[in-house]
Amino acid sequence: MQSGKTSKLAALAKARNKAKAEKVAEAASPAAGTAVSLLDRLSKKKPDPLQTTREIPPSMVSEVPNISKLEQVVENTTPDSPKNEPVQNTPSIPGPEPDALLKASPSGFAKSMFGRRIDEAFGVEEEFTDSQLTYFSIAPTQKAAIKAKQAFDVPSPDDVVIAAQSQSKGISKTGKGEKPGSSTTASIQKGVEALKVGDTSEKPAPPKIPRKKIDVVAEYEKSKSKRKENANLVVIGHVDAGKSTLMGRLLYDCGVVDERTIQKYKQEAEKIGKSSFALAWVLDQTGEERARGVTIDIAVNAFETPRGRYTILDAPGHRDFIPNMIAGAAQADFAVLVIDSSPGEFEAGFNVRGQTKEHALLVRSMGVQRIIVAVNKLDLMHWDKERFDEIKQQMSQFLTTAGFQAKNVSFIPCSGLTGDNIARKPADGLISWYSGPTLVEELETAKPVTKAIEKPLRMTIADVYRGGVTNPVTISGRIEIGNIQVGDTIIAVPGDEKATVKGIEVDNQAADWAVAGNNVQLHLANIEMEYLKIGDVICQADSPLVPLKEFEAKILAFESLTPMMIDIHRGRLNASGRITKLVATLDKGNGSVTKKKPRHIGPGSLAVVNIAVTGAPLPLEKGSKIVLRADGLTVAAGVVE
Repeated sequence: MQSGKTSKLAALAKARNKAKAEKVAEAASPAAGTAVSLLDRLSKKKPDPLQTTREIPPSMVSEVPNISKLEQVVENTTPDSPKNEPVQNTPSIPGPEPDALLKASPSGFAKSMFGRRIDEAFGVEEEFTDSQLTYFSIAPTQKAAIKAKQAFDVPSPDDVVIAAQSQSKGISKTGKGEKPGSSTTASIQKGVEALKVGDTSEKPAPPKIPRKKIDVVAEYEKSKSKRKENANLVVIGHVDAGKSTLMGRLLYDCGVVDERTIQKYKQEAEKIGKSSFALAWVLDQTGEERARGVTIDIAVNAFETPRGRYTILDAPGHRDFIPNMIAGAAQADFAVLVIDSSPGEFEAGFNVRGQTKEHALLVRSMGVQRIIVAVNKLDLMHWDKERFDEIKQQMSQFLTTAGFQAKNVSFIPCSGLTGDNIARKPADGLISWYSGPTLVEELETAKPVTKAIEKPLRMTIADVYRGGVTNPVTISGRIEIGNIQVGDTIIAVPGDEKATVKGIEVDNQAADWAVAGNNVQLHLANIEMEYLKIGDVICQADSPLVPLKEFEAKILAFESLTPMMIDIHRGRLNASGRITKLVATLDKGNGSVTKKKPRHIGPGSLAVVNIAVTGAPLPLEKGSKIVLRADGLTVAAGVVE
């Protein structure tokens, strides 16, 4: 450019003042106008109000052409102007090309997803340094795929270690660098193809628990003279007869519960207005039972006397919980029937729909032969002898009719609230007309039923729980027949899952063996809790019982029976079923058939019926005692033929 002449930019500014020249310039070359307008905007420096600076990575800045190229464009599209005008020396202002403004560098996310391919598409060639933005590419490439495939054609680091160890320890050697198609690879492929989903035929052998190999029957006979007799007693009776209070007083007087605990229960009971229920809370432990003042499930506790050890099964008296009462009766050697002697209460329990009669019939049907009648709350009757005799006369007649022998029935006057005649004799002159034993003394005369300990094991599961870290699976219950020892393999029916006896506790004391009549906790191995449930029957693995879908039973009817839907109860097990056929009615005296294929069976009749289970087969066998209920009533009880 020559000095003294007007610059081309100055000439352009003059041209823009002329409307005609500006229209001609815009119509002739829109691109030039765009370039000049863009150049003006870039040339203006606007102050940044925040006065912040931002460092732009070199890769994000594109090189722009020299200003001379832009001037050439302006010169070619500008109207004629004096060429001899002086041009001002204006410094070059760098400006981006239009294409550069429309293209940004790929983001880190794009580079991570598409790798170097996105760099090639955008023309980015520079490498990122440690001080710049780095990224990790996850996009697969052909080279990466080939490289990954080749990595599996050579021994893994574990193979290398095993191969090195095998040279000195005799471990099988692993071939190095074996290619697909080799003999080793082919054998592996065959093995993989032979695998089957759910194949359990080759489970690793579980750790074996050594069997004690004890002659349990002989050991039992040796220790018989040294052991106290164990007996289970079930406490039954009409609702609110005072069963839990009576047993709470018995446990307190026998030293099982201390004074401090009783005082604590009294304070808690007074807060909810049930101060007289303090002794009942010894057995009723749940919040619902304490709030409602009734027993819901079987409450279990134990006490000892100089002559024996007794386990109390406190059964609920409410008719809604009869199934729980049946579960308790199934484990009992004898029963304590509690009668409320207060005015009107005995009659309420003894009427047709009262639980006094139903409970007595149920325990007799479950095989209980010995029953002690505790005439409770006589203190409210001022120990009236006439009231006691009235109750004794009516109950004796009924129990004899129900199947109890007179010699196996006894009556004890008592008061659970005051404790008179339970574990201690009443005060002198309080019961002048009675000189018999206390309730505890009468319990000591009751002998448990002799069990068949030499027969195959049968035990109904009463509970399943985790016994701790060392005993993850524990079951409890009473052995009905047979014996068991540590190391025995057992099977749960009907699940047919086997387990090994890891440990045994008899009355909460560790033992090597147990026999029929013992209350036990069995710690099991090689089985999971989900394969066990309450009501299952535990058997020896080599002599399991076979579950029944249909069976014949000899029953005693309490209500009129026809082919009908029923509930089948065996201990804690219950299921739906149906009486499908009335086979015959029998004579109660000699058991002979009196009528075949009757249309119905009346109350009090002895009969043979066919029963079908509507669900899964039940763990029953010949001699199993069952109870049949329908519409909330006990309609019959008997044994499987």
